[in-house]
This record gives sequence, C-alpha cells and structure tokens, in this order.
Amino acid sequence: MAGCLLAALAFLAGCGSEKPKAPVATADNSLVRTAESGPVKMTVRVWPREPRLSDRLSMEIVIESEAGVDIVPPSFGSSVGEFIVRDYDDRSAPPDPKTPTKRKRTLSYRLEPAFAGRHLIRSVALEFTDKRPGTEARPEPVRLETDPIEIDVTSEWGGKTPSLGDLAAMQPPRPLSPNPVWKWVGLGVALALAAALALYLRRRYRQHIAELLKPPTPEEIAARELTELLSANLHGARQFQEFYVRLTGIVRRYIERTTGLRAPEQTTEEFLRDLREKNVFPAERSTRLARFLESADLVKYAAQRPGEKEIEDSIARAREFVSPVGEAAERRTPAASRH
Repeated sequence: MAGCLLAALAFLAGCGSEKPKAPVATADNSLVRTAESGPVKMTVRVWPREPRLSDRLSMEIVIESEAGVDIVPPSFGSSVGEFIVRDYDDRSAPPDPKTPTKRKRTLSYRLEPAFAGRHLIRSVALEFTDKRPGTEARPEPVRLETDPIEIDVTSEWGGKTPSLGDLAAMQPPRPLSPNPVWKWVGLGVALALAAALALYLRRRYRQHIAELLKPPTPEEIAARELTELLSANLHGARQFQEFYVRLTGIVRRYIERTTGLRAPEQTTEEFLRDLREKNVFPAERSTRLARFLESADLVKYAAQRPGEKEIEDSIARAREFVSPVGEAAERRTPAASRH
C-alpha cells in the first residue's frame, strides 16, 4: 500500500508547472505625470508600470526652469507614498549653450514595495519663487503638483512542487510469510483504490492549475477592485479625494482593457477627446461617462465635498460602466428615458 502511494506522489510530481519568468523592467514600461506653471515644468516618471513584489522600481523627477527661479524640490524622507526609498540621487545638468537661461535638475529614486496590492503615490509637489529680472515680483512661493499615481504590485507564485527527493529512503525488501487468501484479495483491492486515487488527484490537480492560469476577465477584475474599494469605506471616513481617485481609476482601467485606450495615462480632457475622436462608445454613453469623470475631478482637484446621494450615484455609475449587462441595457433604453 505504501509503495502505491509513493508511486502516486511521483506521478503528480511530474505534472508540475514552471513559474512564469518575470517581465523585464524598461524605461518604456513607465507611468508619467507632468505639471507646469509659468517658468517651471515638472515631469514624474515611474517604471515598471506593473511591478512584482520582488522588483525595485525607479522614479525620476525632472524639474525644468528658467534662470532666476528659486526651486524648493520635493522631499520624501524614507518613503514615497507606500514605497520604501532604497537609494536617492540628485543631479543638475549644466546649462546648454543654445539655451543658457534654461535650468534642469533630475531627482532619481530607487523604491521597494512593502506589500502586494495597490500603492498610491499622492501628488508630487514643489514650490518655487520667481525672481527673474523684469517679471512681476511674487513674494509668496507658488506650489506646483502632479496628479496622483496608482501602481498595482503583484506577488510571484510561491507554491512548491512535490519532489521524490523529499521522501524518506526505501526500506529493503522483507520475506513474505504465508498469508490467507483474503489478505491477497485485500492487497489487490488496496492497489486498485490507490490507482483510482492517483488518477483522481491527477485530474483535480490539472483542473486546479488550469483555473490558476486562466486570466480573469476585465469585468471580473473591475468587480473585484470595486468590492475592495467599498470595503475600505474611504467615503464613510470622509477621505473623498482618495476614494474618487480609486473609483475613477477602476473605470479608466476597465476601458483600457476593453478598448485599448491608454486611459490611466491621460487627463480627463485628453481621454474624453480621444474617446470621441475614435468613436468608441455611442454618443449618449460618452456623454454620461464625461459627466461621471468631470464630477469626480471636482472632488479630486477642487476639494468639493460630495453628499451621500452624489456618492451613491457615482458608485452606481461606475458599476454601470464596468458591467457589460449595464452597457447592453443602456443601448436598449430609449434616450428620452435616461437621466
């Protein structure tokens, strides 16, 4: 009986699968945010865009300004959002003879994720004072900040495949003593059960691996993200800005997965213009999406405090846009009945 079970374990060990190779992080695989005011422009670039828990990310902040402008650069300390800072470099490029009044400064960070899941880098901000000759004096510093950046950190599959090397050494054979016939019958039944068990476990193992490797649909991903957001109860805790950043991010990523538009990288105005030019949705649906995103921007960037009814309407609108059932129902409903 023990020999049959060992054979079944060896059979399952041969059905193991290889771990997928980690993607190579390149400068092209990045998220970019920019902000510009008067003589100062700031560009924030983070890569890779889909890191694993074992990866270290690079963040580069490029500050371009005119000579005579005093810059107070961003300061993070030991962490950037929910990432740990492992290395930092600050370098300034010498003035270009072709543009001697231009100044360029680059801040480079090496970041390490602390856990798997969604990380939020809130607005990267700097302050500057314009002291250029011939310009209107501005004694008060001006604050310049970028839009937030959301990054999903995944973890590698850490399961261990069974191996015969983990089994104890086999014992030497022992001579058999005479046994009654019923013992031989019992041995045959045990062997048959062990073989059936091995076949059953093999089938279940293959089904389990197939389920693990099957990618979730865009609707399943969006539904899971929406459930996680509502469970966090950010709106109940009156953290309205972060709640609407994550809510609109769910809708934007869903549209990106289903249409190919690079929605998370664009401003609301750029995204809506691209959507209309490519005629992705019917006109009525595009209008409803525009109202949803623009009302959310008032909360994210204009510090508007939504009421309970407005929050419920925003959640319902997000569910509608990430649900194929909601989209089909909207197409069947006459335009006059929508509101």
